[in-house]
Amino acid sequence: MGKDMERRTFIIGAVAGGIGLLEYGFVSRYMNSLRAPRGASVKAYERFGEQAALVAITPNDDFYVTSKATTPYLDASKWRLKVDGLVANSLTLTYDELLKLPRIEKTLTLECISNPIGGNYLGNAKWTGTPLKPLLERAQPTQQAANVVIYAADGFSTGHPTARIWNPENFLAYQMNESDLPPDHGYPVRIFIPGKFGMKQPKWITRIQFVDKTYLGYWESKGWSDECERRAHARFTDLKDGAKISGKSFELTGYAIGNLDDVKAVEISFDDGKTWEKTNLFSNPSPITWSFWKYLWVNPQPAAYKIRVRAIDGRGKVEDWEPRGIFPDGATGQQALKVVVT
Repeated sequence: MGKDMERRTFIIGAVAGGIGLLEYGFVSRYMNSLRAPRGASVKAYERFGEQAALVAITPNDDFYVTSKATTPYLDASKWRLKVDGLVANSLTLTYDELLKLPRIEKTLTLECISNPIGGNYLGNAKWTGTPLKPLLERAQPTQQAANVVIYAADGFSTGHPTARIWNPENFLAYQMNESDLPPDHGYPVRIFIPGKFGMKQPKWITRIQFVDKTYLGYWESKGWSDECERRAHARFTDLKDGAKISGKSFELTGYAIGNLDDVKAVEISFDDGKTWEKTNLFSNPSPITWSFWKYLWVNPQPAAYKIRVRAIDGRGKVEDWEPRGIFPDGATGQQALKVVVT
């Protein structure tokens, strides 16, 4: 698929999701640097059982790409990370110094805030890096440091409350799927703040500044969400809207994902939401990765069905019924597919 077709396809979907003309302009520019990935398939990994969601790794070349502008190509030997602002001890780290810090590996699923319901702008990878919290402890933020600003080499910036940046799940990454970060994915170093959409987790990070005021970053100043917490949602894979199927039993599959509240359950409805049944959430390894569900639909009668799926997070919050477009908080609401059993 060529870049022009990718851009056109995404924007049509975005407008259909409810974006107004003003936001359309923002999405249009955003799409100048978005690369479409392949769709996920849970059935392809079902044989791995409880580990399936971890085994389902998105290859680097298939991972979605978004950015503010063009990809900066940086020299790791000249790269520096500053931690400064309202801190007792300002820090400056080189790439070699970062590599000598305690090493961790995490499987994390990243999703673009511009991913529509049923879209493919998400990916799952093994990321290698170092925890963020020990670096912040070395810097010793002052009591006045209510927020942080994260800066990137491409001119991008975004802000977070200090309380959120302290979470022990946060980390700096320098490898993706056991290789140095590709340039499009943040070489030499990027930051991860699990539970947020990708927009709040900058690539090519260069500075973490502690400040005493809320900071609106590049996309937030254009109306996109500042909080950017990903609400729990469930989606189908391996089934398309309008599908015609025949037989005695069908296995339906999909994934669910949320924020650090995790996903507690996934439910499915075959009567457009009048009644719900629990699915088998057979691979649910971590709040920072997607979860895989399946359901065996036994002996459905020949008819037209509207099938829905919904996620329930660890706090018991049920995914909204009403679908909403990507602007400004990311697409939310249940995915519903029309299926005909013959």
